[in-house]
Amino acid sequence: MQKKTTTRKKTVSSKKKKYEVSATKLRWKCPESQFKFKTTKDIEPLDTIIGQPRAVEAIRMGAQLFSKGYNIFVSGLAGTGRLTTVKKLLEEVTTHKPQTYDYCYVHNFGDPDKPRLLKMKSGDGKNFARSMEETISFLKRRLPKLFDEETYVETKRQIVEEFQRREREVLQSFDNKLKPHGFVRGQIENDKGIVQPEVFPIIDEKPMQIDDVDDLVAEGKMEESKAKELKEKYTQFHHEIYDLARAGMKIMKDYKKSLAEHEKAAAKMEIESIFKELVEVYTCEMLCDYINEVIEYILDHLNIFAQTGNPLENGSESKEDMIRRANSLNLFKVNVVLDNSKTERAPVVVETTPSYTNLFGTIERSLAPEGYWRTDFTKIKAGALLRADQGYLIVNALDLFSEQGVWNALKRVLLYDRLEIQPYEAVFQLSQLHLKPEPIDVNVKVIIIGGQTLYRYLFANEKGFKKIFKVNAQFDYETEKTKDLINDYSRFIAKICNNDGLPHFRPDGVSAIVEWATEHAGSQDRISLKFSDVADLVRESAHYAKATRTKYITRKDVLRALTERKYRNDLPDEKMKHYIISGRTMIDTEGERIGQINGLTILNNGILSFGKPARITAAVSSGSKGIIDIEREADMSGNIHSKGVLIISSIFRERFAKEKPLSFAASIAFEQSYGGIDGDSASCAEIYVILSALTGIPINQNIAITGSVNQKGDVQPIGGVNEKINGFFEICNERGLTGTQGVVIPQQNVEDLMLSQEIVDANKDGKFRIYAIDKIEDGVEILMNTPAGELKADGTYPKGSVFALVQTKLEALRKAAKDEKKG
Repeated sequence: MQKKTTTRKKTVSSKKKKYEVSATKLRWKCPESQFKFKTTKDIEPLDTIIGQPRAVEAIRMGAQLFSKGYNIFVSGLAGTGRLTTVKKLLEEVTTHKPQTYDYCYVHNFGDPDKPRLLKMKSGDGKNFARSMEETISFLKRRLPKLFDEETYVETKRQIVEEFQRREREVLQSFDNKLKPHGFVRGQIENDKGIVQPEVFPIIDEKPMQIDDVDDLVAEGKMEESKAKELKEKYTQFHHEIYDLARAGMKIMKDYKKSLAEHEKAAAKMEIESIFKELVEVYTCEMLCDYINEVIEYILDHLNIFAQTGNPLENGSESKEDMIRRANSLNLFKVNVVLDNSKTERAPVVVETTPSYTNLFGTIERSLAPEGYWRTDFTKIKAGALLRADQGYLIVNALDLFSEQGVWNALKRVLLYDRLEIQPYEAVFQLSQLHLKPEPIDVNVKVIIIGGQTLYRYLFANEKGFKKIFKVNAQFDYETEKTKDLINDYSRFIAKICNNDGLPHFRPDGVSAIVEWATEHAGSQDRISLKFSDVADLVRESAHYAKATRTKYITRKDVLRALTERKYRNDLPDEKMKHYIISGRTMIDTEGERIGQINGLTILNNGILSFGKPARITAAVSSGSKGIIDIEREADMSGNIHSKGVLIISSIFRERFAKEKPLSFAASIAFEQSYGGIDGDSASCAEIYVILSALTGIPINQNIAITGSVNQKGDVQPIGGVNEKINGFFEICNERGLTGTQGVVIPQQNVEDLMLSQEIVDANKDGKFRIYAIDKIEDGVEILMNTPAGELKADGTYPKGSVFALVQTKLEALRKAAKDEKKG
């Protein structure tokens, strides 16, 4: 290690003073005096939405504007109150009751594979289903009795007698034709046991089969000419008897037709009158057509209303007939897929599991006794989209994309305002069912809650997205800290305490919560709007307050909750700190060293962010490769870090190569880094470590630095400044504070400082310092105890300055590289 004289230290120390940040700027404290209450129990709980005026206006406009395509995509970080805000605003804009409808599916008697849709007034669907059920029950009781009434029985008897008379006349006419020729009509049983009509010749006053005639001729009992004559007549009459059978069949057909017409005529007036009442009671565009189909079907199938056997014929009913009759009666059911009878305002449906079935509905199926799958219109089920008709559907974006096919199906519904209910497997054409219900025209506004990154991706890449989601409600995660907002915070805390039955807060407890929220926002002038995180801290503070049996929650309880939260979640941080303290991860916090500096990194375990120092080193030689990023060469560097290294090259060209080209090789590396490196907050540190390697001037190891830089050498602000400072302070504090240790940060980050009280106290005692710089030259003086030097008119830097030494070294390296080429 190179040592410095005491005189030099004092000189440089006095120059460093102008860059030091005073203790008053290291942390903002919320004044308790602004709270005019003894506890939050005394104030009105918050019942409004705060800090999101832009998002509130977007949601309100989108919710009220029911023009096509004005669906809403709510973007922002989780925990900023997106769902709560949406629900609250919808409560305000849905006080009116829009024209809602009931939707019913009924059997299509003309095409059973395409169930008919009935769109009815709100409340009519359930009533119509009940009326249909009562009507069919009435017919089941009434029609059998109707067919037993004396008037019907008498007219039926007359029809029967009329056709019996016609049948007798036909038979008698044929018999009269046979008699003169010695033939008679009868029946015969064939080899298969089937009885058939037949004609028989009468011989010796007895009917005989025609085949027996040949036996009589052989026995000499009949002349052959007589037998031949009988056979010729038999052939004629045998053909005619089949004509007689056909005539009889026609008479029977006419009989059945006449009987059916009689049955229809008897039942028609009864059936039409009762269904006419339904048409008069219920208003529906397609109802009249459906009722006419029902009447026609019933008149054609009057037998299904029998209680036992056939109402028109005697006989018992088989098991198969009973099943068939039950299935036929099911055709008259009404499947109410959406009942809005109790809807008093525009429906708001929050679907937490937006699967295909839950969103769009399905057609269920059952296994028939025969072993095959079956379904019908009664198994059509509605989903959340239909339940939200004339209202709003709220879904989470990540859940929406979790099941294949859901997003594309939702787009189709929103583009065409039509919902087709199908089972999920039909999306992939895997269904063996062929039921295709009539589509439903829907008017629903969909509100998707997701992240801004997802919104930008969908907007840029998803076809049709711009047409159907014209409103983007952007939720901020932090906002300007004002007195009114701080008071709203106290009211929010009161609300959580009331809702959860927690002890209330004293003003100092509220101040502690507000300070944490300000630190959470990353700036003294801003405050967090992630109220779910605030609510969690309120609950955890109450938990520890209960353990001490205090009546009200104070700052002490809040600080303990934060300490315990850190303890629960900082195991990786503790491990890394242990490695540094034990020397396994090499970090110097005292002395000086050439080509070595302490940068600051930040890590996040998903719950807590924590900072830790990282050793950055540089090595310089002659050559022409410029600055070599070892992380990038090892494929361990992210794009932003790689960009930062390229900017460093630009700064060196800006400062030292306006007239002559740079000719040197320098490598930089994050030592003991075994994961990827990204971000540009180490850019300043990398510049200083290269300057040290070039000039041989050592860097103070008791000071760490963070900050990015642009091509002009201006130091730019970075994120996570509080965590980074705390990470280096922990190591220094563990090893023992010397009064020379500190951290260099960009000047713009001063207003972001919300350091722990321990660091503030150490700073007040002169044991740990915070420096703020605007440009690269400022940090040179702090870290290397030597002025950077300002460029003179002749293009050189003041003698003895760091930049002059760099210029000299670069010239030597350039000459060496030139001599090497010549050699």
